[in-house]
Amino acid sequence: MKLKRILSCITAAAVTSSCLLSSATAFAQEDVSISEEYKSSPYYTKLVSALEDSADKSTMEKALAVALSQEGYKNYSTQGIDIEQARADGLLWTGVELRMNSNQTGNTEYTRWAQQYVMNRDGDSIYIDCDWCAIFVSWCLYQAGYYSDEVLRKYYYSYCAEPRVSYDADSWILAYDLDQKNVWYTPKAHHKLDAYNWSTYYHVDVDPYDLPYKPGGVVFFSWDGSGEYFDHVAIVVDYDKESHVLTYTNGNSDGQVITRQINLDREESFRGQAFTKNSNRVMAYGEYDEIRPHEQRDIHTEYTDLMWDKGGSSGLLVKTDSDSKIVSVSVDGEYIGSNIENNMILLEGKLAIGKSELTSLPVGQHTLQLAFDDGVVQLALHVTDEGTLTEKRYGDANLDGEITVADATLIQKAAVGLLLFPDLPTAMADVNGDGKVSILDVTCIQKYAARYAQDTGRTGELFAG
Repeated sequence: MKLKRILSCITAAAVTSSCLLSSATAFAQEDVSISEEYKSSPYYTKLVSALEDSADKSTMEKALAVALSQEGYKNYSTQGIDIEQARADGLLWTGVELRMNSNQTGNTEYTRWAQQYVMNRDGDSIYIDCDWCAIFVSWCLYQAGYYSDEVLRKYYYSYCAEPRVSYDADSWILAYDLDQKNVWYTPKAHHKLDAYNWSTYYHVDVDPYDLPYKPGGVVFFSWDGSGEYFDHVAIVVDYDKESHVLTYTNGNSDGQVITRQINLDREESFRGQAFTKNSNRVMAYGEYDEIRPHEQRDIHTEYTDLMWDKGGSSGLLVKTDSDSKIVSVSVDGEYIGSNIENNMILLEGKLAIGKSELTSLPVGQHTLQLAFDDGVVQLALHVTDEGTLTEKRYGDANLDGEITVADATLIQKAAVGLLLFPDLPTAMADVNGDGKVSILDVTCIQKYAARYAQDTGRTGELFAG
């Protein structure tokens, strides 16, 4: 069943663990949003028991126990149901009129949790119109303690806007904060990853039969076997290496939480999709128990200063010596861009910041901060706007219409390799006319700023380029 783009939004629930289990109750945090209807249902009782029984288990095992405890939970269709009975069963929104999308999916505790708790929307806000397999996996990982509240909400907002790469492989991988070292891709996924630097992947073109399936691991499917979309996600229950039977539990399968099996050897029409071998339907597999916190260290960038002009046709490319995952990007302390992580996840150490994330920045110097799993680095970002200049003069390296010590400082950084000048500032910085940017140009500008009458080269003259 095809996911809508909002699934990437909701599943973008990320990084750290924050166990919800306490000795007194399954939920250690009082503000966890659990509806009263759900609390009165047998599924809540099963959830509490599952968390208590798996208290000493790994996070993956806890997530699986949570998922299995919800076996049989289903959403109601809009036709011919007893609404009051549905509410009594914990299967409808709290105090909200029954609503469904065109596929009659939703209206579950999991979609209510996503809307009211993760998205901070009240019951009268716009209903999430989506299938809920990915929301269910996110909910299970959250109950198992994999997500902190803060990060859960942060990563939702990362995908609240239109995903730049809809249905792409790592829209999914980022959604569950799976380290690339703990993700295995089958050959069918190859074309979805070609747009990125392939060397950033660790396990590629792995035969679907040889994926290291473990209970609680997350498996990604493409139901038509084409690999065109990652359109379903489930939690592994078991895999028989001899018979090649994969057992998994999932949500939104025939409108319910259910455990299913597929034989990877068998060719069949699966849930209305075309006939194909089941092994073609497996796209990727990921684990999340073996991830270890990166040791924090100093991260270095190719340049300490970056320059970007508002009239540019593209954004920025930042190269660092980190091979870990980018967590966030901010300018002057403000988080920027709803789509940045979607691009950066596969460009480990090589970060592409789109033009749309930069256009709102005013001209001048800003502090650009990149946060990785293994450290934080800050750079100076100099935003210029060539289009505002009525005339251009040699020495005006920052394109602000004036020639000052600030220009000399930028040229000095460029001369020693700390700043990469774009073409125009490079030409305007060559005030001594020797065809390169060097300390000699810095000296000329310093003398010009100090009102020397000579030895200033072309500083201040109209730029002829």
